[in-house]
Amino acid sequence: MADLNSQAFWNEFMRRPDAKAAYQAERRLQEKKHLWLEERRKIEERGEHRRKVADALEDAPADLKKLIAPMFHIRVVEDYLWMILDESTKKNQNFHDKLRDAGTMSQIMRMRENFQAGGEERMLELEKEWHATCKAMADDQASKTEMAPQNIDIHTLKQVLEYAQECKRVGNYKFQEGLYEEALQIYSQGDEAMSKWKVDKHLKNEEKWLKDYHLACLKNKAQAALKLELFKTALEASDKALAIDNEDHKAWYRKLQAEKGLGKFDEAEASLAKLEDVAQWCPDRRRILRDCEAERKKIKIARVKHKQSTQKMLGTALEAGIFSIDRDKELEEATKKLEEPTPSRAQVTAGQAKKAVENQRPLERNIQLTAALAGDLMDQLADAYRQKWFQERVRKCARDSGYERSVFLMRLKDVAFEVQKPVLEKWGFEGNEHGVREMTAAIREHAGKNGKDMPDWLKEKQDRCLELLYGGKEGGE
Repeated sequence: MADLNSQAFWNEFMRRPDAKAAYQAERRLQEKKHLWLEERRKIEERGEHRRKVADALEDAPADLKKLIAPMFHIRVVEDYLWMILDESTKKNQNFHDKLRDAGTMSQIMRMRENFQAGGEERMLELEKEWHATCKAMADDQASKTEMAPQNIDIHTLKQVLEYAQECKRVGNYKFQEGLYEEALQIYSQGDEAMSKWKVDKHLKNEEKWLKDYHLACLKNKAQAALKLELFKTALEASDKALAIDNEDHKAWYRKLQAEKGLGKFDEAEASLAKLEDVAQWCPDRRRILRDCEAERKKIKIARVKHKQSTQKMLGTALEAGIFSIDRDKELEEATKKLEEPTPSRAQVTAGQAKKAVENQRPLERNIQLTAALAGDLMDQLADAYRQKWFQERVRKCARDSGYERSVFLMRLKDVAFEVQKPVLEKWGFEGNEHGVREMTAAIREHAGKNGKDMPDWLKEKQDRCLELLYGGKEGGE
C-alpha cells in the first residue's frame, strides 16, 4: 500500500493528468478570487475617499459647493478632490484654501466647463486623458530611477550563481511536471536576479559563468512562455537571450516560435534564415537544418490558415456593416455575449458594451445628404479606412477578438472612430457616437424602407467602404 506521507508518492501523484488539471483549476480559482478581493478592496477604498471628501466639503463656502456639486459624482472629479484633500492633510494645510489655489481652481473650472459642454461622456474622455498623462509621468520617472547593472564582487557572484542554479533546477522540475505557470515565475525570478549585476571584463571566467547561467534561464523562460502561449513574453526573453549570445540556435528557435505565434510571419521567416546560418557551425547542424525545413513548412501553413481565418471572419462581419439596419440589434447581441464569463472576452467589459447600447440619446437628424453627396462621403471614409496603420489595427482587433463576429464588431467601433471622427466633423456631423449614427442614417435612407433600393453605383461605393472598414483586400496600400 502506498505511503501517503512519502514525498515520492505525491511526486508520482502530481504526474497524473487529472491531478495536474485539478491543480491548475484550483490555481485559476484562487487567482480569480484574489482579483475579486482586490477589486472589492478598491471599491471600498473609493467609497471611503468619497465620504471623506464629502465631509470636507460640508463646511465649504457656498460658491465652491455650487461649482463642484453638479459634477461631484464623476469619478475623475472625485479622484482629483481626494488627491487635493490627501495632499492637504499630509502637509497640514487647509483644504478649502487649497481648493482656492490658482492652479487647483483652474483645474476645477476646466472640469466644470467640460462637464457642461459634453456631460458624462466628455468627462469619461477627460478621465482617460488624465490617466494616460499620469501613466506617462510614472513610466518616465520609473525609467529615470531604473538602475543599470552594478559591478558584482566574488562573494555576491557566488550567491547569485547558487540562486540561479537553484532557480534552474526547480524551474526545470516544475516544467517537467507540466506546471508551466510556476516554472515561468521561477525562471523570471532568476532572470530578474541576474539582470541586476555585471562582471568586470578582466574576470573572464566569472563573466562567462554569469552569462551562461543567465542565457540558460532566459531560454527556459521563453520555452515556458511558449507553452502558455504568452508569445510576447517569449519574444522578449528570446531577444534578451540573443543580446547575450547572438549565435545561440535555441534562442533563435524560441524567437521564431514566438513571432509565429504573434502572427509576425515575415519576422519569423527572417529569424528562421538566421537560425539556418547559425546552424552551420553547430555539431548537430543536420538535425537543426531538418528542423528548419519542417518549420518553414509550418510557417507557410500557419500564414495561410491565419489569412483564411481572418478573411472568413471579416467576410462574415460584412453582413452587419455600419450601414446595416440591424446595427443596434447586433450591438445588443454583442453585449449579451460579452457578459458571459469567457476568458477570450475578458478585455472588453460588459459595462462598456452596455453603455454603447443603453446610453444613446434619441437620434436627431439635422443633416440630409443627396445621393451624390452620400457617395462623396463614402469615398472619403474609404480613403480613411485604406490607411496602412488602420488596416493593421483592424487585423489585430480581429485576432484579439478570437475571430468572433460580435466581439469584433464591438471592439471595432473604437478603432474605426479614430478615422471616422475627422470625416464626421468635416461634413458637419457631431464628432461622437451620435454623429456616427446620424451619418449612418443619412446614408441608409438612400436604400429605401426595405434597405434594398440603393442605386447600383452607390451600392458599389458602400460595399467598397465596408470592405476596407473590415480589413479588405485594398487596405494598407
